[in-house]
Amino acid sequence: MLTYFKTPHLLLMCLWLAFTTTAFAQTTVSGRVVSSEDQTGLPGVSIIVKGTSSGTTTNADGDYTLAIPNGDAILVFSFVGFRNQEVLVGSNTTVNVSLETDIQSLQEVVVVGYGEQKKANLTGAVASVNVNDVKSIPVSNTASLFQGRMPGVTVSNFSGQPGNDDPQIRIRGIGTFNSGAEPLVIVDGIQSQINQVPVADIESISVLKDAASAAIYGVRAANGVIIITTKRGKEGQARINLNSNVAFQSPIMKPDFLDSWDWATIRNEWNVATGGTPTYTAEQIQAMRDGSDPDHFANTDWWDETFRTGIMQTYDASISGGSQNVKYMVSAQYMDQLGVLKGTDANRTSVRANIDIDASKKLKVGLNLYGYDRKYNEPSLNSASSNDDNSIVYSIRRFTQPTIPVRYANGEFGFVDGAEPTRVGFRNTVWAATTGFSETQESRLEGKLFASYEFTEGLKFKTSVGAINVSGVNSRFVPTYKQLNPEGVVISQNVNNNLSNTNTTFKRQLLENILTYDKTIGQHAINVLLGHTAQYERNDYMYAYRQNFPNNNLHELDAGSQNPQVAGNAYEVALQSFFGRVNYIYNDKYLFEANMRYDGSSRMPKSERYGLFPSVSAGWVISSESFLADNNVISFMKLRASWGQLGNQEIGNYAYTQNFATGNNYLIGGIVSGGVAINDLANENITWEKTTITDIGLDMNFLNDRLQITADYFNKKSSDILIRLPIPGTLGVNNGPYQNVAAVDNKGWELNIAYQDRKGDLGYSASVNFSQVKNEITDIAGLENWISGNTINVVGQPIGAYYGYVADGYYTEEELANAPTQFGTLRAGDIKYKDISGPNGIPDGKITADYDRQIIGEPFPKLSYAFNLGADYKGFDLSLFFQGVSGIERFYWYNTENVGQFTSSVLDHWTPTNTDAAYPRFGNNSNNFAMSSFWLRDASYLRLKNVQLGYTFPKAWTERLSMQNLRLYFTGTNLVTFTDVEEFDPERPTGDERNRAYPGLKSYSFGLNITF
Repeated sequence: MLTYFKTPHLLLMCLWLAFTTTAFAQTTVSGRVVSSEDQTGLPGVSIIVKGTSSGTTTNADGDYTLAIPNGDAILVFSFVGFRNQEVLVGSNTTVNVSLETDIQSLQEVVVVGYGEQKKANLTGAVASVNVNDVKSIPVSNTASLFQGRMPGVTVSNFSGQPGNDDPQIRIRGIGTFNSGAEPLVIVDGIQSQINQVPVADIESISVLKDAASAAIYGVRAANGVIIITTKRGKEGQARINLNSNVAFQSPIMKPDFLDSWDWATIRNEWNVATGGTPTYTAEQIQAMRDGSDPDHFANTDWWDETFRTGIMQTYDASISGGSQNVKYMVSAQYMDQLGVLKGTDANRTSVRANIDIDASKKLKVGLNLYGYDRKYNEPSLNSASSNDDNSIVYSIRRFTQPTIPVRYANGEFGFVDGAEPTRVGFRNTVWAATTGFSETQESRLEGKLFASYEFTEGLKFKTSVGAINVSGVNSRFVPTYKQLNPEGVVISQNVNNNLSNTNTTFKRQLLENILTYDKTIGQHAINVLLGHTAQYERNDYMYAYRQNFPNNNLHELDAGSQNPQVAGNAYEVALQSFFGRVNYIYNDKYLFEANMRYDGSSRMPKSERYGLFPSVSAGWVISSESFLADNNVISFMKLRASWGQLGNQEIGNYAYTQNFATGNNYLIGGIVSGGVAINDLANENITWEKTTITDIGLDMNFLNDRLQITADYFNKKSSDILIRLPIPGTLGVNNGPYQNVAAVDNKGWELNIAYQDRKGDLGYSASVNFSQVKNEITDIAGLENWISGNTINVVGQPIGAYYGYVADGYYTEEELANAPTQFGTLRAGDIKYKDISGPNGIPDGKITADYDRQIIGEPFPKLSYAFNLGADYKGFDLSLFFQGVSGIERFYWYNTENVGQFTSSVLDHWTPTNTDAAYPRFGNNSNNFAMSSFWLRDASYLRLKNVQLGYTFPKAWTERLSMQNLRLYFTGTNLVTFTDVEEFDPERPTGDERNRAYPGLKSYSFGLNITF
């Protein structure tokens, strides 16, 4: 009876529990995730209930358990190196999944001009940066992250100055002399700039390197195109991301300056060698050694005193999500950077909002907004940003000496030592860095409103309007000051302070209309794009200056009473374009694309205002052919070829119009009358600079896509390049007109190899890329002596080839009697130059600039390369990124005069007992320090650009804290450099032969990523 009684009640209870669980509670599903290749369990696979933030990850064996709302739930399985998979749970309580390897899916979508394409279907040379590889690297300028990441894209970081550190970007060489060589940058469909886009906002980065991919941008694309898209919201619950990073920075390079006693000894020796007398006595040098009189004979390391440890802090926050009809992404960033050079700093606050609204099934609208406020400071007495003798960095080398203290014992800044108490011209760089100010403030607002309508399946029309407004002001104040000796006597002073204000405003407006049609019929797929854009921009500049302010605390122009000055100008530019593209694909095997753009620019005369720029390209997916159907090694192979023509409108605004310079006043009847004059002649018949590019490429994937190889050969011919030809001085003008008479070739190849795999808990990857570009002038209208300083432009050589005398060792006493005539009074230990030629074409016993200089080097590298190593294991991840160049040369012209500081290398100078020295004898500067091959050095280098070690906490831990993800990481940048260059950072611009520019930076940083 008891058993009979309990059984039905137990059955009823089970039925009731089943009902209530189904109706009111969640269902638990479990299973195992394995690799389809070897059926091993995959740890750390992300499993999310689609449309929600609920999820989990697999354990070390690939097993998981997850609560789901009901059987209608769809599980999304994702894991690095494998294709995502979605599974409907239904009535199943066990869901096992086998993920297929997908090292870099060929279904990946790549952003191209005015659209997107599957990577497998690309016929042009398009490179991309994996944002996940660079998002945690601390930089103040996003362009720095490109360096070494893509073959054929050269990024040079010539300065680390906060707020003024724009890297130079070159894509497949330089093809112009006077026009702009920077690539076109498109951010969310608007021509913009890279440097201020926060890395945390970026979704994708694409670089269009050949004409087939870039011709759709016409006259703005001759130097390549960089396309950046920012993140957008996705359907689902709100997702909050927080990122913070603190970096400690220092200069990459520090010159090894001499201690004061060694410096004084060298100074004395140099004085004697040039016929003078020693400056410092033995007693004074001893005072430097023992520090007995620091006011008069100090031992100051001016580099250490002027520089400091810099700190850069970056904080990012974003929230994204949305419903089926409205999606959003809103982000904010704050960056603050204390520069390594005293007196320099910068900060930036930025906000972005991207909104997408599905107003109906056919109508979609959206809005992009981005804005920032930024400010940066630098010294006003000696610039931190200039690359000349007024640079504060160069002042340390040329205008300081270690015998003078930063401050005397009385607290005043030091300017003289005890041996030369009345000498002027010394620059106390600590004083210069902290006296006065130069403050630049800039505000920028970008916006784009767009709408698209789908008339029928595949036929869409999109219209958008965009605008950019930028306003900036620089205020530079130089105060009154006195420079004193240790006894308080004035040796120099400025009695008239001054203030200058510079205001600039810039605006750009864009109207764009695009019609697209997509259709697939059987094995035929076609895409057609037609578009029209109109763009207008204007820039206004105003400058005001006054002197004699009542004190150094009033910084408003009205307070100045003397020497008022004003200046101002403006320019306008307009561009109208019609463009189109046709893509045809047959059986996912044979690919064809044609582009056309018809551009009209206000920078051209009416007769040449419009130009047509076409391109064609084709691809053959060889791996889809039947003869490779049973192949187990090659998983993908595509051959592609392209040809196209691009234009360059970055030629200045009014090159075709005769301009008149004001301020050329005349005295007529004793009265000064305003006048104008022609300084430069104009040419009403100039036309476009054109660049024609031919490219052949091969994309290959092996071993189920684990090994990927991309190779390209290109020939980039620039013609009708504008240059000014020489004119007779009797014409009475400074410069002749621009003429389309020059041509330059850039030929080269690119290779990228990447491998990635996973074995159980261990994932690992390696990649390497190489590129080589040969730059050659092919026509400059017969010019043979286009010489500028130590460079020359001549047919058959690269732009800006190094030009100078050919050094041939040092003279010995025996050689002096038969030495050709050189410079100054020759003695043993002077540099010997080769007598190459003379007026009659043979050596003439004289070393002259006209006949004995020749091309001695090239400014471009023969090879650029980079390689990346990465691994991850149970939450830990490690990556190392190296970048380098070889076959590049630079002038290093240090220790070449008896002023300022000396570095330790000068100790190895020629003497009768040290004839195999690194430096010539002291004296005869006119001979020994002429620009010659003696001062040209191999500047090849290999640099550890980035190393990163991170740890992602297990889901079981983060879920307790209501987090989806938590990651801590350490990053080091520019930590080690392998080079033969001493006392210089080898990554220097061609004109910086004396280390004038703000130094590059190395850093150690710590960061935190949190997702809720």
